[in-house]
Amino acid sequence: MAGKKDKTKISKRRLKAKQQKVKKRKLRLIKGGGGDTSRPEVADQPGMSDLGAPKGFRSISFSQAIMEYGAPLMEQAKTDKAMDAALQLAGMFWNYALSVRDGKVDRKIEKEIFKGVKTGLGLSTEEAQKLIQRMVERYHYLFPEDIQPKPPSPFMFIRKEVRHLIRQFDYSKLNISDRLIPSDTDDQDAIDKLTQLDTRVMDQADYKQFESLLTEVKDKCEERFRQWLIAKGLDKHAEDFAGCPFIFFDFVYGYMHDDVIVLKTVTDRYWMEFFENFLIRKMMAAPAEYILWPPALKLFYRFLHEKGYLNNPDKVIGRIDKIEPSFIKVLKHQFS
Repeated sequence: MAGKKDKTKISKRRLKAKQQKVKKRKLRLIKGGGGDTSRPEVADQPGMSDLGAPKGFRSISFSQAIMEYGAPLMEQAKTDKAMDAALQLAGMFWNYALSVRDGKVDRKIEKEIFKGVKTGLGLSTEEAQKLIQRMVERYHYLFPEDIQPKPPSPFMFIRKEVRHLIRQFDYSKLNISDRLIPSDTDDQDAIDKLTQLDTRVMDQADYKQFESLLTEVKDKCEERFRQWLIAKGLDKHAEDFAGCPFIFFDFVYGYMHDDVIVLKTVTDRYWMEFFENFLIRKMMAAPAEYILWPPALKLFYRFLHEKGYLNNPDKVIGRIDKIEPSFIKVLKHQFS
């Protein structure tokens, strides 16, 4: 019996790890959009809940709208290769639906879609035909033309397909050990790299000079944070929490702000901007998953404290505590 139980746990861990990889892939698509990454983007924008979406709709960035629209394609994907195909097909379906809307059906795209869904998703001709019809109807249902913001808005209004019940994270589930986890060489290497990154940012180095270091820091910190969570007795939450700082690193180090900031110097203003705008705009996740970011980042700062990156995490944790209730209100406005 013990062997079967262990195999089940391993399967669940592998599934969660795969889901984290999918989230990162979606994040990179939304963030980069295939454009030039030689310089950071500007992050400061209005909150997603303040963009005037009509009742029954919510605001969404253009690139994320394509991802949401393509959700049925991703549901068909059973492998990483199929997921890649689904992500590419989402854009093709989008353009095809627009051509149908404008009365100028693009037969070339239609032919490419048929080929893509049959080879990439393994559908039959009949299934492919039904999927194309479904996706055309889905576009017009989700994005009625008459209620969309006037161009050149980078946002769209998407219909709320389902109303979700949003509650603040139940912190009673976190039974974290007070035992100090000694740092090892991998921990020290991660913190050393993070300190190097801070130095380059504070010296206002060009983004190209630290972009590769940022990627390395994100990967190293995620792995060390995961191991720390497990050692602290939070193995049930380790996979869910470990990937959350990934997008926060992008916000702090990958985008231009009015002030030069690093993880140690994020002020109330930027915490609010991250939670109420950036996270929702840039991270495609199930509505109930967004509530994981406040507890995950509080724990991440405890991790950084224990590993010697900062002296006291309490001030940062207090800032997140203060913003968390308003973040939950934003989530309710967007998804309930």
